Amino acid sequence: MLKTNAIFFRKVSELETQPCVIEAIQLMNQSEYDELSKGLLRDRSFISDKKEDMFTNPSGQTHCLLALNEESGDGILIDSSGYNYARYISFMPNIKAYIDQQISQVADQILQEAAENTSNGSWIVYFEEIAEQHSLNVKPNNGIGTLLVNELQGREEMAEINLEEDCLDMTLYLDFCKNINPSELEQNMGM
Repeated sequence: MLKTNAIFFRKVSELETQPCVIEAIQLMNQSEYDELSKGLLRDRSFISDKKEDMFTNPSGQTHCLLALNEESGDGILIDSSGYNYARYISFMPNIKAYIDQQISQVADQILQEAAENTSNGSWIVYFEEIAEQHSLNVKPNNGIGTLLVNELQGREEMAEINLEEDCLDMTLYLDFCKNINPSELEQNMGM
């Protein structure tokens, strides 16, 4: 049996969608998500903290915060329009699978680039580069950075990763690195 959640509208003649960009993700457990979904008009500190991430740009794209239920996979897209509550929302059933897929693809590409280009296992990728190359807004405190780090930590190539203020500082296991420079490794080890 295929199950999901939905919001139904009566006698809709046309489905009008709006292009959106998820700028931040607030990860929630079932209890937190239920509390949010039953009190959407209450001020929330996580919305207040991310107000600058929610706006509509001149081309009509809405930049949003996603409240993501990690357990059910459902989400609520929020555009607070400068307020501390969920002024505009869109219910997103099963969005977690899509988010996980997108994060996984970015992780694949970051690891491929690192493995092909590092000469000593160390690699730094700046958030600016990730935004330019993958259209993903990574910050240490926007939820997206946390999801990306968690995905990378679970990869067999990753020895160590740190989420810095403006970058991901990574160390790959040397077996996965294609261009190791032995003299550079000796120099780094103080030999």
